[in-house]
Amino acid sequence: MNNTIEIPVVMNLSSFLNSSDPVGDEEGQNQLSDLENGDSEVHSSEDKTSAATSCTVFTEEDALAKNSKEYNHSLELAKETIAERSSDNSVFSSSSNSNAASSIDSTSRRFSLAFAKRPGKTLSWSGVNLEVKKTRSTEKKVVLDNVWGSVPQKEVTAIMGPSGSGKTSLLNILSGRMKSNSKVSVSCDVRLNEYEVIPHKMEVRKQIAYVPQEDSIQCTSTPREAIYFSAKLRLPRDTSDEHLKTLTDEMITELGLSSCADTVIGGNLEKGISGGEKKRTSVGVELVVRPALVFLDEPTSGLDSFSAVQLVQVLYKVADAGSSVLFTIHQPNSDLFNSFNRLLFLNQGRIMYEGSVKDLPEYFSQHGHEIPLHYNPADWIMHVAQTIPIKNLDSLGFFPRNTRRLEQSRRPSKGKDALGNRVNPSKQNKAKHVSYCTEIMLLLHREFLEIKRNSNIVKARLSITIFMSLLIGSVFYRSGSRTLDDVEALNASFGALLMILIQSIFSTALPSLLAFPEHRPIFVREYSTNHYSVLSYFTSRLAVEAFLTACQMILLCIFTYYFVGFQMGFFRLFILMFSLAMSSTAIAIMIGSIIDEVRMAQQFLQILLIPQVLLCGYFIPSYYVPVWLRWAEWICSLTYGVQIAMIYEYEQNCDTDVCKGLIESRHLSSSQVWWNWVALFLLFLFFRLTALFCLQRKAKKFY
Repeated sequence: MNNTIEIPVVMNLSSFLNSSDPVGDEEGQNQLSDLENGDSEVHSSEDKTSAATSCTVFTEEDALAKNSKEYNHSLELAKETIAERSSDNSVFSSSSNSNAASSIDSTSRRFSLAFAKRPGKTLSWSGVNLEVKKTRSTEKKVVLDNVWGSVPQKEVTAIMGPSGSGKTSLLNILSGRMKSNSKVSVSCDVRLNEYEVIPHKMEVRKQIAYVPQEDSIQCTSTPREAIYFSAKLRLPRDTSDEHLKTLTDEMITELGLSSCADTVIGGNLEKGISGGEKKRTSVGVELVVRPALVFLDEPTSGLDSFSAVQLVQVLYKVADAGSSVLFTIHQPNSDLFNSFNRLLFLNQGRIMYEGSVKDLPEYFSQHGHEIPLHYNPADWIMHVAQTIPIKNLDSLGFFPRNTRRLEQSRRPSKGKDALGNRVNPSKQNKAKHVSYCTEIMLLLHREFLEIKRNSNIVKARLSITIFMSLLIGSVFYRSGSRTLDDVEALNASFGALLMILIQSIFSTALPSLLAFPEHRPIFVREYSTNHYSVLSYFTSRLAVEAFLTACQMILLCIFTYYFVGFQMGFFRLFILMFSLAMSSTAIAIMIGSIIDEVRMAQQFLQILLIPQVLLCGYFIPSYYVPVWLRWAEWICSLTYGVQIAMIYEYEQNCDTDVCKGLIESRHLSSSQVWWNWVALFLLFLFFRLTALFCLQRKAKKFY
């Protein structure tokens, strides 16, 4: 009996339904949903003529085989898959039919999850213009001039050109990460499957996976955690955790990240995975949601040739699954260049070539610059673009006009949305985004993992708090328990009270000020791809900040309360210091949400702290302050914090004339203490809401 291996024939019901465009076919939609959830069928049949066992596998691999050419391509892919499997399992015999079916089913499930067939889309555009507006110091500059092109479905398209030719700008416009503002003017006509779209709208951006040149990933996460985090927040809420974990594991395997899946990614100052592994992790974070279009900005920059080839192989797997892949690249080697399907070459913001890579030699030959034999085509076209003047290239016909006309924009038909996606009302709830609570819980989990893994910073923060509290306690030792019968004793007691309140502000100001600028690249990337809302992010940051502030204030209270001998209750002192710290740092959060750069944020530290001390009214009486500046006293949280502290500290321990004179000079009474609490809360609320508003506006500005 001859042992044979039947090539698995792989088909996709989702593409079949899309091609036949059924409307209202409930049974077909149910089958489509099943396949998109990773289900597959294995059908075994017995070949009577050869007495060998054959099996036909219907999965999501090779789905769009509509003609014989694509079908043969699907068979070749299947052969390669079976060859890999057979090398591990030696021989598939009729006696081990169950093992063969199991192996093929495992292969099909791997394709259906990690690089599942998805309904791809063709992106086309024309009339893309970008101008930098004229200012007092700069002249008007044209960055992109009537750029046109397309990214066909299931193809890999590269954007090349000299530095400054507008490659990244074009990618940012098409991905919705750049639009007209006070500095630049953008105009474009973009179509997605012939439907006119506005790229910067969220419903369009959600279909585009964008990987920036600079990797903006949480440095304290592992590749497994980063990919799972993206999948959990961006895939429909009804996706089970088991499915998400399986999808994450298979994505890690396909990206070649198995050896570093549980290693911390690392950053500039923290050792972690390599540059190539980090870049592939960035790609996996976006690919895990099975996007229709994949955009990458200089994905091979900083990588060695082997890592670059590995990354491009992943992109081809994505394209074979149905996505359209567009990326910028500076100067690839010949093997890498010849593997591209299409090329879009820019020179000073104009299209110098747009079309198939295989037609490039003939195009340059027709225009008088034939590519030399055994010469890297990428090097040659870059040489031509940079050594020959634009006028000469223009006269040779190197800047073709857009002879292609975009057809009239299609309008949504019954059962489809504005982008042509099929809408099934009965499954809209299942496709909803995860809940607000889920977003916060996942963000909190990631934040506390960062605290745990980057504990040196937290330890240093708490250690400095302990040192300063011991210093204050030692300097003002037993000052609070003395009889306030003279000015010196009162000054010592009041000085200890004032210093501990100022320390509560100073110790939390800088970390709060730098929180948003440090995490801004990660936040902008994740917000732009609909990971979570601004409110969820803001709430999680507030919770982490409150936790760390509470830890600091407990340590500060413990070492100063008993050393100094304050008369107020311990719990009162803790609540006051915690409230004052949270209210004061609200201003720091507001400043941090406005400023983009960490270095710039550090310069604002003086503006945050010094006015609090100068204008609180205790170092200089307010009536000595100029009239036009006296109002600032009432927006300083330290003013209200000191008043509350004085009422609590001296309400039971103020039976001398000196102490009573101080209380009367400040017009303090226990009946007014709640007004100060209200003022602290209102300051906290006002500056926090202002910070939230500023952060939301900043989140919409990508560059």
